Amino acid sequence: MIEQNISKQVWERFLKEGTVDETRLRRRIVESWSFCREAGVDPYNGKGSTLLSLEELNEKKKQNHELLDMSLPFLQNLQYLFKGTRSILLLIDPEGYVLKVMGEEETLRHAMEINFVEGIRWTEEQVGTNAIGTTLRTKEPITVYGPEHFAVASQNWVCSAAPIRKDDGSLLGVLNVSSRVGTCKHEHTLGAVAASAYAIEYEWQKRQKEDELELISKALMQDDAFESYVLTCADGRVIYIHASLYDLTDYRDQTIQLDTLLAETGHTITMKIPVFSEREGRQIGHQVFLRKHVIEKFNRQIKKVRFQFPGVTGVSEVFAQVLDQAACLADADVPVHLSGETGTGKDMIARALHDNSKRAEKPFVELNCGAIPESLIASELFGYAPGAFTGARKTGYIGKFVEADQGTLFLDEVGELSPAMQVALLKVLDEQRFMPVGTNEVRSCDVRIITATNRDLVTLVREGSFREDLFYRLYAFPLHLPALRDRQEDIPAFIQWYKRRHEWHVHWPKPVMDEWMAYTWPGNIRQLILSLDRLRIYYPDSLPDPSTIRQVIGSPDHEGIRTPAPVQTNMNNPEYLINEKNDAENQLSYAEQIEKETLLHALKEAHGNRGKAMSLTGMPRSTFYRKLNKYSLI
Repeated sequence: MIEQNISKQVWERFLKEGTVDETRLRRRIVESWSFCREAGVDPYNGKGSTLLSLEELNEKKKQNHELLDMSLPFLQNLQYLFKGTRSILLLIDPEGYVLKVMGEEETLRHAMEINFVEGIRWTEEQVGTNAIGTTLRTKEPITVYGPEHFAVASQNWVCSAAPIRKDDGSLLGVLNVSSRVGTCKHEHTLGAVAASAYAIEYEWQKRQKEDELELISKALMQDDAFESYVLTCADGRVIYIHASLYDLTDYRDQTIQLDTLLAETGHTITMKIPVFSEREGRQIGHQVFLRKHVIEKFNRQIKKVRFQFPGVTGVSEVFAQVLDQAACLADADVPVHLSGETGTGKDMIARALHDNSKRAEKPFVELNCGAIPESLIASELFGYAPGAFTGARKTGYIGKFVEADQGTLFLDEVGELSPAMQVALLKVLDEQRFMPVGTNEVRSCDVRIITATNRDLVTLVREGSFREDLFYRLYAFPLHLPALRDRQEDIPAFIQWYKRRHEWHVHWPKPVMDEWMAYTWPGNIRQLILSLDRLRIYYPDSLPDPSTIRQVIGSPDHEGIRTPAPVQTNMNNPEYLINEKNDAENQLSYAEQIEKETLLHALKEAHGNRGKAMSLTGMPRSTFYRKLNKYSLI
């Protein structure tokens, strides 16, 4: 009581003169009083004034649900410890809002008199010096006695608070025990509060590590999630960067927030999926798919363009350059010629050029010049009058140019046009006018032309089978689409896209993926999709053995497959428990090598745990152990 009387006298002098005898008051209290005075806190009031609505409080609790869940057992322990002392216990968020109040009814009623309730903001700026507010500012445990409080509303209280910190030292919240002056022997209260806060910190850190391990485990188990993605914890920290994000290699060993990573690297989010714990069912982080945002420079300085492409973009630089060029050409309203092997997606690029242009709301009309007989191609393009030839419609036909008026006409396999049709097409391109077959009527049109071929137009011009003047009209802005073998790093993205599209949830072992990436794919994307169709239809639940998968590709001699390097394992590390023999000694076939590498990879990923490795391969138990015996892996 003597200490409190001295503090009361010191407080009154401070208010009157603005000075304090620092030998009679703790340093933290002097600092806080000075802070409150400068902040304009009313020392003769101090009741809480910033109170959340019920809806806002519920939202705060939702935001801090993990802190509440972990703290509740410790609050209950403290409540039992302080039973009969007329104390109340409080949990506060990092902004100073009271999330939870527990305690004896009489003390709770006194607390309500000064608005010391759930939803109130209890900071130094709001109510003056107090244990909660001072702990929020200093991040140190403290007990504040009676008149040490800056404002009179709290001077009948004794409060002990301790910070709850994250690994990085930032605040999770504050734990507090408060009682009326003289009702509780508070000599050991601060120790109990601090010990409980430390215990909550430990529990938080333990849960965070468990969540991080589970997230990383999911990434390792789902080695078939082959698009460019990162995994983040609930607090936004990046803890896993997929191997396909080559340009983020330097960030793999750093602790960094997702927002910072995006700002520093120029990546953008294409999709964000919540990840839930299999242990507890709560959300533990996000799987965030990224794409590198490119500033286009195509022969001249242009403004940044957003180009929407509905297909799989992947991660390859060669296809990114195609999209960059397409972005430049989309709105330019110039003829574009698409070249590339069959099955490389020329039709999708043509459609994307139209959809991203000023003509997007107008028609997009396609015609495969190689699929129309030479005798009918003119009538298909320019239309015809009623009864113009045997078999013609009685009503006639307007033709593709009129159908595409104000829009885009996509002429695929334009290299198949006859010399006569090349002359007619050149005239239309020059004059934007033409006559339908069987009539002398001249029609005009406003059409953007996009052409495509899997043949080399330059060679056709040299051979004399394609007109040079038409070539220069169509080839003004060429865009070459790479073969799939030239963008093999995109194959995992195609497979992942296909699996999502068809809800086909099979595990794709890394050795099989490596082989598919090494294959030359002469049929390009079309062959890849057809191969996936076959696998999905014949094997809807799990992939077959590697030999069967190889046959599905459609290359019986496998001459298009470049043998991948075998998986390297550290035989000096007992962790893997793998006894590998020389393949040459065993004279394994290629299919057996792939199968063995699949098992080795699974055992490595599972750190020698055969049960987990079996799950990774997707093999039945009997098959899995039979294969282990066959390759002397047990």
